Amino acid sequence: MKKSQRLQVLVDLKSNQEKKYLDALGMAQSKKQQKEAQLKNLKDYQQDYLQQHEQTLKKGLSVIKLMEFRAFMEKMDKAIAGEEQSLIHIAQEIADLRKNWEVAHITTKNMQKVQNNAHMHELKAAEKKEQLEQDERAGRCLNKGGMDCA
Repeated sequence: MKKSQRLQVLVDLKSNQEKKYLDALGMAQSKKQQKEAQLKNLKDYQQDYLQQHEQTLKKGLSVIKLMEFRAFMEKMDKAIAGEEQSLIHIAQEIADLRKNWEVAHITTKNMQKVQNNAHMHELKAAEKKEQLEQDERAGRCLNKGGMDCA
């Protein structure tokens, strides 16, 4: 097996690894978008609930209803904080995956350059060999006096 063919196997392996990182990066970005949408929905719901409560507050509220409202708002705040923390983790995961992909991409490109150089070297060597064979045939033909040379 030629060197360029052996290197092609490595290029393919690195390319597959790069694709896996890229797929994982895409999934993580999709996950981040979903979390951002969930967080927006939670904040919107909290804001709507707060506005409704303000309307009710103007009419007067019992202490129990006020305590229930505060407890619910605390739960909403915790849920929002949890989603924000989750987004921070996903952002770090995306940064790590992007870095892994970039390293894999550079490695793949470098391996492709090495493989291409090996292939070009093999082509030049084959051309040189072919030229030497043609020169040798031409020399034999001249030595025979030009007979049976085609």
